[in-house]
Amino acid sequence: MGTKLGQKLFWAVGAVVTLVAFNNCGEGFVMSSISGGSTYFSTAGGETCEEAIVKVYASTFHPFLTQTCSGCHVAGGPGLGVFGATDVRTSYTAFSSVGAAKISSQAVNASHKPPYTGPVNQARITEINSYWSAAQEKYAQCLVDTGASAPSSGVKSASITVPANLATNTNFQTMTWDLATASPSVPLTATIEIRRAVVGGVTQGYEFRNPSLRLKNASSGSYQAQVISIYVNSNLASEVTTYQNVNAVISTTTATNLSAGTANALLVMTPNATDVIALQFATLKSTSATNPTPTPTPTATASPTATPATVTFTQLVASGGVFANSCVSCHAPGKASGGLDLTNYAAAKLAAANIKSRMNNANNPMPTSGILAEAQRNIVNTWVDKGAPQ
Repeated sequence: MGTKLGQKLFWAVGAVVTLVAFNNCGEGFVMSSISGGSTYFSTAGGETCEEAIVKVYASTFHPFLTQTCSGCHVAGGPGLGVFGATDVRTSYTAFSSVGAAKISSQAVNASHKPPYTGPVNQARITEINSYWSAAQEKYAQCLVDTGASAPSSGVKSASITVPANLATNTNFQTMTWDLATASPSVPLTATIEIRRAVVGGVTQGYEFRNPSLRLKNASSGSYQAQVISIYVNSNLASEVTTYQNVNAVISTTTATNLSAGTANALLVMTPNATDVIALQFATLKSTSATNPTPTPTPTATASPTATPATVTFTQLVASGGVFANSCVSCHAPGKASGGLDLTNYAAAKLAAANIKSRMNNANNPMPTSGILAEAQRNIVNTWVDKGAPQ
């Protein structure tokens, strides 16, 4: 494992697997053998992490989506997101905005777009996700390891079911994992707060905040934790990037908030009472450090007019956010002017460039009542310029 990242081969499968084949309308889906070896996710040819995962996407989700969803989810079509596009990169960009969890959920939803969606797709979606989930783990590790000489020692928790009353209660509730169950050498307890995300009166998925870690025993030493990923139903929620900058040292039995001062994370999907959640730490290892150092550290004296370094969609639609204050009166469910619902992350991200353009156009501004103050426009500009994070 001492070779450089460009020489690493990340996902080796026992059988040589890759090409996806279909009959009419996606029926008869099978994973067939690929020629050329047994490595599926690979940066051996000098490819970037992104290039490698797009190749996996091209052989898993993309053929299914172009066969099953191209009637709606294409440019000019009635569906949200153009992941049914034949161009792989266009499809992948839209797919990343919506997320594997929601797309998979809708693919097997009998009421979404029958006969194209429903239980008939379950076997195919299960198989696709088995490959996609494994590739996503390697992709996340690839991002962490870029430029490093060796991979980090990560830990993935067991999966636990979401709180039973999330369907009727929109308050945050705490989920707790004993990480020693997954890795006996890591005597830590992890928590995260979760609630059903309701934006504009519509349930959009799950909202997370305040991930934390604490030692189970005071004599257990110190542990370094870096980069938290969230899994739902064994699938990596790759669109949830809020906790990718976590870097903390845990050395006390008092819970350490790993994301103090950051926005909540929003996962767009259709919630189900049987959903199971897991946390993965890209690095979770013993260290000689002794003081908790959660990051990022909130700036207590920030100027109220200063433009933040990062802005998320969750902040924009939260109470007091720019979208909430100035946009959703016209761009919300049931009243989506121009077909744009700015309470929907996927829709907002797809329209991000146009949103920025219109909000800064004094001759044809959004909102139409007049161009917003520079401080407000800069917040939206930052969100767009940073890739429209969720």
